[in-house]
Amino acid sequence: MRRIASLGSFIVLVLCAVSPACGDDSSDPTPDGAVTPPTPPTPPGTPPTPPGTPPTPPGTPPTPPPTDGGGPPGSDACVPRIEICGDRMDQNCDGRDQSCGDNDADRFNACREGDDLTTCDCDDTQSSVYPGHPEECDGRDNDCDGRVDEVASCCAGCMGVSPGAADVCLEDGTCDCSTAEGVGPCPAGSACCSRGCTDLSTDVTHCGFCELACGNTADRCTGGMCMCGTGPQCDFITMCSGGSCG
Repeated sequence: MRRIASLGSFIVLVLCAVSPACGDDSSDPTPDGAVTPPTPPTPPGTPPTPPGTPPTPPGTPPTPPPTDGGGPPGSDACVPRIEICGDRMDQNCDGRDQSCGDNDADRFNACREGDDLTTCDCDDTQSSVYPGHPEECDGRDNDCDGRVDEVASCCAGCMGVSPGAADVCLEDGTCDCSTAEGVGPCPAGSACCSRGCTDLSTDVTHCGFCELACGNTADRCTGGMCMCGTGPQCDFITMCSGGSCG
């Protein structure tokens, strides 16, 4: 029995000598007595790891949380979030910022980045600023056309010009008719209308005033008055035909 026990001890010693796993912890990355550091917490907002993703190697820094409107830096992914209006960021990944609505009650929603300024409110804090609002001499872009106080009445270069002969002040300070660009103020006897410089005394579509058309109760404009032939225009239930009402 003593010989068998000695033989068993000899076999154990031989196995330990040839096996790296017996009494040798050199393959253990953690030194004896060292404490393995805890895994850092996942930053808030980090998307869940997809199934099948290999484990992160030890020592890899945590992935930063996604930025507004996108995934982590260097990523083209978009992570939908709650949209914040008017901050020029796309949090909900629909390709654009969300308008903050109509806060000044002028019936136009606030513009977003990339919007056509002629279709939205370019200053949603002022009810006197929206597309189509008459330009005023108040230091604001009232009509949202990209210019401030550009109408003739606000322009020093238009002082002394006949009323109606021009409607806009160019960027160089000169007065002009916007529908007949480059001609300056319209000549005497004409006015700046939608068709350019127009003779209000003879034009049936601008008779006496810009945009005042004679209609079917008259066939000519004479001296700025709608006429049927050589007489006055017909009443509203009679048409002018061949120079007479009938």
